[in-house]
Amino acid sequence: MTDPAPTETIDLERRARPRQKRSQDRIAAIIAATKRLLERGEGDAITTSTVAAEAGVPVSSVYRYFPNIYSIHRSILEEFKAETDRIVMTILDDPDEQDWAQSLSGMMLGLRRLLAGNPSYGAVFRLTLTTHELRTVREAWNLRLASMLADRWRQGLDGFHGGDPDVVARMTVEIYCAAEILIFETRDRPADGEVYFNEALMALQRYLAPYLAPEPASDPD
Repeated sequence: MTDPAPTETIDLERRARPRQKRSQDRIAAIIAATKRLLERGEGDAITTSTVAAEAGVPVSSVYRYFPNIYSIHRSILEEFKAETDRIVMTILDDPDEQDWAQSLSGMMLGLRRLLAGNPSYGAVFRLTLTTHELRTVREAWNLRLASMLADRWRQGLDGFHGGDPDVVARMTVEIYCAAEILIFETRDRPADGEVYFNEALMALQRYLAPYLAPEPASDPD
């Protein structure tokens, strides 16, 4: 029996944050087992029982630390978010990187490598499309990333001009996320994934060009 998809707000917080190494190791084992199940493509079929069996621990141990399967997924999403933030901020804070198109390409390549090296991240991200509570987490994440970009552009960074920074930033994040799901679906077909990645990069470059490219010089009198 699978855990039912939530129809109302449920607790996604970890039950306990122990300091003892034994308990920390058990939490790590539970998360690692969930990642393996995600990487095997089980997705919606993953339950606290299947995680317990994969981790080699009693189901009661899973419930001791996580109230439901969605809270385990959220823990994996939090890891993914932290790695994503690191990649994005490393590029945006690089004082030597002045070209927005190169920055965009660098960020997308970095995120693609992150997902390629951690298939469970793409799998749990995909679940945010079908699971209400996880979709809420993704929505909050997207809004935060968009806000970060919009704040930069309100300051005139990256040469932003001619548009509403909040709208452009939100569209940028949503376009990227939609493309990333499509690319993840082709993970067993690397050539197709490469084609979709290049198309997504070109689409974002063309979308952002009117806002980030230098404004044309006015004609002399």
